[in-house]
Amino acid sequence: MRVLRIQDTCSKIAISRTSLWRLCKQDDFPQPINIGGGRVIGFLEHEVDQWLEARAALRNNTQGKS
Repeated sequence: MRVLRIQDTCSKIAISRTSLWRLCKQDDFPQPINIGGGRVIGFLEHEVDQWLEARAALRNNTQGKS
């Protein structure tokens, strides 16, 4: 199991930190986990990958409908 830090998560999904926190606040993205005492957090890579796959599937489903 791999944990992505915030900057790695943003790079992986190509969004800003602000957009990442907006998605988290709207419950539209996997929630971060505490990986150290205090303010150190990260995201589970497999959950981020699943989120990306779901977004791609949604796109593929909507493209097939015309």
